[in-house]
Amino acid sequence: MSIPSSSAPAARQWLFLALVAALLSDTPLVDGQGYYGDQNASLLVCLDEPGTYQPADIVSVGKVVRDIESSSMVGSGGAGWLAERYSIHVTIEIARGDDAQSAFERTFALLDQTIAVVRADPTLGGAVLWARPQAHDVEVMWSSDHTGRVGQVELPISCYQRI
Repeated sequence: MSIPSSSAPAARQWLFLALVAALLSDTPLVDGQGYYGDQNASLLVCLDEPGTYQPADIVSVGKVVRDIESSSMVGSGGAGWLAERYSIHVTIEIARGDDAQSAFERTFALLDQTIAVVRADPTLGGAVLWARPQAHDVEVMWSSDHTGRVGQVELPISCYQRI
């Protein structure tokens, strides 16, 4: 009897690779006049927390919170007996100068690009039956050293798979 393992590692890895391929560095504003605060800002997409290289724009595919429940009654407890529901948390943090609106707009631009990746393939490359973005809060605040604005959002991507 083969007992299936969690789909979370494959889904998390797919999401990370898809974000690396899809996310764009700081982009021009809609009217073409200027950028979201810094046209030279670098972008890092990473698994978990970044290391020592921490550019102005960071997108981190991090923790997984999982719940397991019965899916169908099968005598063996094998494939299809359980269903897993979990969320993969994507954290976006950007640093900009003293312009709160450009910090907010850049945070939202990366958030929307991340949501578009999930919407383009809600199976996360076939790793899950479905995935969808969940509720989130976008916040812009002063950096801890008061040298500029920091935009932050944590976006849970809810996933479902029978195992």
